[in-house]
Amino acid sequence: MTRAKAKRLRPGELDGLVLGYLAAHKDDGPLTATAIGKSIERSAGAVSNCLARLAKEKKVRQAKRKPRGFVVKKAE
Repeated sequence: MTRAKAKRLRPGELDGLVLGYLAAHKDDGPLTATAIGKSIERSAGAVSNCLARLAKEKKVRQAKRKPRGFVVKKAE
């Protein structure tokens, strides 16, 4: 499926895709919005905004500053 043909997501659906991808690739180290976006076929900008929101909600953690890399937060 190309990005042009990707179906529109419902509100909150991108959060699930991003969290699922981070959880499935937790051993790959901090992942960037670009890497995640390419893998789930969504724009890096949308994924970046999603990651910022998830970090604010403490569901992911920014583990690297430049480029910004994120990991899924461990269950407490």
